[in-house]
Amino acid sequence: MGHDEEDFLAGYDFTNRVRGALIKARDEAHQRNHEYVGTEHLLLGLLAEDDTLVMDVIENLGANALQIRTSINQMVQDGQPSARSRIPDLPYTARARVVLDQAIAVAHEFGDGYVGTQHILLGLVRERHGVGAKALTIAGLSEASLRREIVRLLQGEAVAAALDVDSPVAHDKPVPLSFAVEIRYEDGTMAKKIFTSNDDAIGFLRERTGE
Repeated sequence: MGHDEEDFLAGYDFTNRVRGALIKARDEAHQRNHEYVGTEHLLLGLLAEDDTLVMDVIENLGANALQIRTSINQMVQDGQPSARSRIPDLPYTARARVVLDQAIAVAHEFGDGYVGTQHILLGLVRERHGVGAKALTIAGLSEASLRREIVRLLQGEAVAAALDVDSPVAHDKPVPLSFAVEIRYEDGTMAKKIFTSNDDAIGFLRERTGE
């Protein structure tokens, strides 16, 4: 694993499957002569890892890996070989980092003491704007459907059915313990930063706006 990954993931218990997917994501970027690891590479790496849970979730919802790969190929062109595309530790894009942030957040929401492939899958669709999220949406997959199927496979139909009952009410409740702030980076991409307190969120905004 490269230095960029090690620095970003320090302190988090990522499963070996996730680490394998991240390595495959970097390999996908190298093979396509890209100078970065983006959400499309994270999704391709996850599919290449061929994790049983992820594959079962996707296929049970009527999608398949080939369809998703085809969508990505239609949206993303291969680059030209360059010195930057050959560096071993390709940097993550802002959107890819949001995916990993969201995967960590999902793991906390589930009460899991680790970050697994199912959390990465939900992190990808939750990011919403990247190629990875778009490819999942084109395949007919949503955060709600993915979450329900993951819960059904891991905890049973009864627990998954409870999600259906709770979902209309959940929208009326404030999200506890986190505040999401939209950030526009210098390159024009949008991302969300999650804070655990209102004061932290306000402080961050003041710092960015110079107030």
